[in-house]
Amino acid sequence: MNRTNHILLTGHGEGNMEILQGLVNQLPGVKAQSRALNGHAPDFLGSTDLKADVLIHFLGLKAELELEALSKQNKQDGPVTLIVYDRGMADAPRLMRMAMQAGARDFIMGPQLVDDTLTSVRKILKEDLYAHSALTAIVNAKGGAGASTIACALAHAFATHEGMQTLLLDLDLQFGTQCLRLNLTSQQNLVDALAAIESLDEIALMGYMAKHASGLHVLNRPEREIILPGEIDEKRLKRLIELAHNCYEQLVVDLPRLIDPVFNLVLEQANHILVVMQQELFSVRDAQRMIQIMTQDLGLPLDRIIPVLNRYERNNNFGLDEVERVLALGSPIVVIPNDFKNLHMASNLGVPIAEHAPNSSATKRIQKLAETLNGKSPSVNPGMFRKCLSKLLAGA
Repeated sequence: MNRTNHILLTGHGEGNMEILQGLVNQLPGVKAQSRALNGHAPDFLGSTDLKADVLIHFLGLKAELELEALSKQNKQDGPVTLIVYDRGMADAPRLMRMAMQAGARDFIMGPQLVDDTLTSVRKILKEDLYAHSALTAIVNAKGGAGASTIACALAHAFATHEGMQTLLLDLDLQFGTQCLRLNLTSQQNLVDALAAIESLDEIALMGYMAKHASGLHVLNRPEREIILPGEIDEKRLKRLIELAHNCYEQLVVDLPRLIDPVFNLVLEQANHILVVMQQELFSVRDAQRMIQIMTQDLGLPLDRIIPVLNRYERNNNFGLDEVERVLALGSPIVVIPNDFKNLHMASNLGVPIAEHAPNSSATKRIQKLAETLNGKSPSVNPGMFRKCLSKLLAGA
């Protein structure tokens, strides 16, 4: 679900507190509450029902007592703390040292303290979003295996089923279809964003996105311009991905089946890499080869790579056991049931599969995949992640 950052403003100087609370509440994903204090040493968090992620405290006349109280309360799992001081400058250096010793993130003073505090809050929120943001790269092991279809459905599941701010990035620069799959058009595209990336901030980056009614954002390839391999500046693309992490909780990247520096860059950034294959020998062999290239030649950890068997049918002679034997990875395979009719119809209509057929087997399986990728990170506990995948997804 969308993460809500709870911000508690406490202390003295109700005028500035009220102004700042109004400004902070305008930030996306934020709920701010204020609590004025009387003259005695405060309990900063008090009995409020709000669990604070960020504490903004306005020091009063008894600043030393307040900072001593803060020092006792600010545990390791406590909120990020900002101290605001709008009184005499003579005591400021000493109070600043006390605030830092008490674990405060910043000590803010001066004539622009409301603006400076808001800037500091924005920075904290960006860091928090980046820390919780993840990138999932999806690529076909063999052409036509369905990676783009799964990328679209998975991104939509993140945005709707999981309620997360999600970007679908189409890096198939010659034949990408993601805007077409969602019946979207955009005046701006990926190449435009890369050209301007040095001057973009998070708000400006949003202007390059095609926006679906579900809340999913898409950054598409150029419609008419032909982009050749090697024409994408890797440094600019890396900067774009970094900037996108400040805006989105989930980045889903649809990659072409082309091993080049852009491919390597995206995989290095990825938390999860889905290698999509079909239930046939040649496709599984190519998946084995691609995973081998990723791990042995590109040096990627195996625990980031998730093989996906698309269009699975139980009565296929080339069964799941045989697929696992050929891959020889010793790890579970994510299985997406064959639901070609619904997926084909959804693509032709320009709607996500979850809107066209919300109860279909493919929809439910992709939503489970979104739940799993959202809930477990292989960088934290790869063994537990794979156990969860095995339990939820394998062996449909």
